[in-house]
Order: sequence, then C-alpha cells, then structure tokens
Amino acid sequence: MIVAAYGAQASQAVASSSPTVATAFSSSVRFSRRDWNTRTSTEVEEPGPNHWDGSLATVDEQGKLHLKISKNGQGGWSCAEVFLPSSLGYGTYTVKVSSPTNDLHENAVLGLFTYADVAQSELSNPHREFDVEVAKWGVASDSTNTQYAVQPYQLPGHRLRFAVPGPEATVHAMTWSPNELSWTSTSASSGALLQSWSFKSTPEVGAVPPPGTEVFHINLWLFEASLPQDHADVEIVLDSFSFEPLKAPSRKLLSLQLRSGHLRRRSTPSSSTVILTGKTVIML
Repeated sequence: MIVAAYGAQASQAVASSSPTVATAFSSSVRFSRRDWNTRTSTEVEEPGPNHWDGSLATVDEQGKLHLKISKNGQGGWSCAEVFLPSSLGYGTYTVKVSSPTNDLHENAVLGLFTYADVAQSELSNPHREFDVEVAKWGVASDSTNTQYAVQPYQLPGHRLRFAVPGPEATVHAMTWSPNELSWTSTSASSGALLQSWSFKSTPEVGAVPPPGTEVFHINLWLFEASLPQDHADVEIVLDSFSFEPLKAPSRKLLSLQLRSGHLRRRSTPSSSTVILTGKTVIML
C-alpha cells in the first residue's frame, strides 16, 4: 500500500521525504521479520519540515510497530520514520494499521510509500514515489482522511482522496506492476472494501516508472510542523507489513481435442502436449 506526501486542501504541496545527506541513521528495528532503518535528523528536514528521532519508532513484545510524534527538548515536536534498506520492486506491499485513523489529529500524517532519495529527472515520477496517506492536511472539518497518490500529485488523475469511517483497524495494499499501480483499503475486522483505485500509464497521465533505488517507508509526521502546545503525543500502531513479489506471467494455456482413439504426443520447441481420447488436456 505507503505511502508521504503531498496534499493540503488539494492545493498545498508538502514533500514526502528528503535527501538523507543531513540525516543520521544510527539504529534499526525488527518489524514483520524485516530489519528497518530508523530516521534521526541533525536539523529540521522535509516533510514538515520536522525534527526526526529514531527512538520514536519502537517494536513491542507482540511485534507491533509504534510510531510517535513527541515533544522534544527544543520546545517543538519530533517525528518518526522507518524504511527498508533496499528496493523490493514490483509486487504487492501490504500494511495493517492497528490504530483507528478516523480521529487522527488534523495536523498529523501517516505515510506508507515508496521513495528514492536520488531523483531521475528523465522519469515522470523522478523519486518513484507512490503513496497511501492518512491525513486531513490541517483541516479538522475535512470529511476525507485518506488518499492514494502518484507523484507528482498535482497532475490530473494522479490522486484519489476518500474517507475511512469508524474507529477500526485498516489494511492498505498497493500493487506495483509494469505500467500499472493499484490500491485497496479494507477493514481489518470484516474485510469490507473501503476503497480501491488504479493508475495506468497513458500519454495523458504519464508513465509508471520501473523499480530502481526506491525503498519502502512508513512515517508519522506533522503537517507544517504544527500541533497545539497543550496537545498530547500522537501515536500510531501498525500490526504488520508484508510483500509479495509480482509473479512472472504464466505460459499460455494449450488446449487440444482428441481426433482419434490413440494416445499421441506432439512437441513444440517450448512445450509438450499430451492428447487423450475424449479429453481436453491443458498444460502450462
């Protein structure tokens, strides 16, 4: 499915991540049988811009990932981010979010997304960024609270915003394949479909880039680096992450009808098909 982003009342843009030259990655966490780097910055960085503290990403005894936004010693707030050390490429990325997200603070953003630090200017999506984002972009009254986005989100057809109702756990999945991206969001308890969307390469909307140096990120951050001073820390708990590589296309099915009462075998350079009396034989 992550995710983070751009948005803000459908007009303001916020970079989802930033080059890591000013960032120190001093620790890692083990989540869903994978090692994840944590993000710690020496100064404010996008998105936000915010301070980033690796200690705000932890895994509990049940193996769940906790991300927090917390007050820091400078009188502001620090945010949390984890990311995988290498690209996974084509396939389905699935994240189960244990915490209800319908009442997430209007300035908090949960991002589930792919991102490459090094941009490739020849690509329509230079950072290979595809997002699932839970956010109201600073508007408490906004009924929408989740979006799918293909960067640059400002282009027509690159974003879908919708509402996830109710205080329940959610599952967000994103499938990346050549020339197409697709998303689904479902209820973790009932399996009910909350939303789905697909984005295909066309001359009008641009091309889906191939895998490169992008890695999957999960972060929790502050839109415009702002929370009311009397507000408590913000925390999101994620149950699991999984990845299923894209399966290679299967060989075409071959179907032949028997024309005689004898068993025959016909070979081709790439396949062998057995034909039985009165039967249809299919081989992959």
